[in-house]
Formats: sequence, C-alpha cells, structure tokens
Amino acid sequence: MKQILLTAATVALIMTGCAQKKVSTVTTGANNVPTGNGTTVTQGTTSNGYENVDPYGNGSGQYGNGEYNVDSQYANSGVQNVYFDSDQYNITSDKLGIIAHNAKLLKSNRVKIEGHCDATGSDEYNYALGLRRAKAAKDALRSNGINPTQITLVSMGESSPECVTSSSAECYAKNRRVEFKVIQ
Repeated sequence: MKQILLTAATVALIMTGCAQKKVSTVTTGANNVPTGNGTTVTQGTTSNGYENVDPYGNGSGQYGNGEYNVDSQYANSGVQNVYFDSDQYNITSDKLGIIAHNAKLLKSNRVKIEGHCDATGSDEYNYALGLRRAKAAKDALRSNGINPTQITLVSMGESSPECVTSSSAECYAKNRRVEFKVIQ
C-alpha cells in the first residue's frame, strides 16, 4: 500500500512539473502569447503605440515622438546592452537613453537583437522570455526611427551567460539582457 501511494505521489509530481512563473505587462490590446511553460500571457500594445515599451513605468504617460536626448554618459561609447529585472521584458524609462543611443549608432545597419536570461526557470520559459526581451528592444528601436525590416530577433535563453562565476544575484543580473549586434 505504501509503495502504491509513493508511486502515485511521484507520478503526480512529475505530471505537475515545476511552479509556473507569471509574466505580466500593462496592455490595451490583447494577443495571447504562450510562455513555453504551459501558461499564456496577454500581450498587446501599450498606450504609447508600441508593444512592450513602457517608458514611464506601469503603462502611464505617452511615448511622444521618439525624440530623446542621448545622455552624455553614452556620447563616446559604442552600442550598449540593455539589462532587465528578473522575469521582466518591458523597456522602462531608465533604459530610454541607451535605446536612443543605440538607435543613433545602428540607424543604417542591419541589426541582430539577442535576448538573454539568467539560469532561473525552465529552458522553455527562458527561451520565450528572451524572445519577448528582444521584441521589446525591437519595438523601442522602431520608435526611434529604425526600420523594423533591418532587425532580426534571436532568443538565446540562458545558453550564453555573460557571468558564469557564481549564482549570486549580481551575477544573474548581468545575464538578464538584450545585446545588439551589427549583421555584416
């Protein structure tokens, strides 16, 4: 009897899998997007007219005309990565200077945007999250004048970490990013 209960409990654990993560965004439109882990996220267009670009946080405010002053800290630097909080993919207001800077540098190039994740979550979840991060970056570049036909999206999931020295929060934060690469 104990062996039957143990077997039933094991089968139940295997069938339910790991806890599911929920990713949310403030939206006005509605498209259901599978996350890769059995759940679906409702995704759409924010009030600024571009998907996944949330410059003022929490969906408030208007994006305006896409003209932003590039912060002087980026003036003499190359293309910058955009880093994200855990389980997030929206481009927030603190990232707009980086996006505007990158758009200025990449305007006449074909660009590959790679979405990366830390090692938390399943492979499927991280692949889907990496793709959402890349799409959010594409939308932000588009709003800064980059033609979307010049952009290719790739999700790297957790397969190409920037930091591999530990599993600390600081190390994982470096792996939650989008990279912009010029296609030759």
